[in-house]
Amino acid sequence: MGLDHARAGSGGGQVKRILWLLGLAVLAATPAGAQRNETADRAAIHALLVAYGTTLDSRDFDGFGKLFGTDGIYVAFGGKTAKGGPAAAGMMRQLFASMANPEREPNFHLFFNEVVTFEGPDRAHATSMSLWMINGPDKRPIPALAGRYDDELVRKDGHWLFARRTLVPVTNGPAK
Repeated sequence: MGLDHARAGSGGGQVKRILWLLGLAVLAATPAGAQRNETADRAAIHALLVAYGTTLDSRDFDGFGKLFGTDGIYVAFGGKTAKGGPAAAGMMRQLFASMANPEREPNFHLFFNEVVTFEGPDRAHATSMSLWMINGPDKRPIPALAGRYDDELVRKDGHWLFARRTLVPVTNGPAK
């Protein structure tokens, strides 16, 4: 009885070893692209969100358009919508030209309260907040616009892009 019990115990250990080796084989056979590195993805998404402000602040509208790719959708204040990176770039170029005010420049974006959730290896959702700062009468920065972003993100060709970015104004009073 003691010998049979010992054999049964070693068989259970053998099964565990086989399952462990099988798991390693499956992991090794999984393409590297399918193994998401969440830390690297979060850093890349953060860089995308910051690049949005950086490109606008430097008036790099072509660079801004590349953040959306060819089929990304941008929904700005007032529901103005552009489909595709070039259209988003054109919309922002026109918007900034219409509000050009040298006394209010330089101006810049501040971003905060960023939350990212993953919906698969190549899809994510993000929310964040923004303040657009302009020069005040005394040449000190003052907030001009506050906004909340709701983003659908997609990885294409190894780069995170906006599949859809919706900007919703934030006010302290009732909506008009």
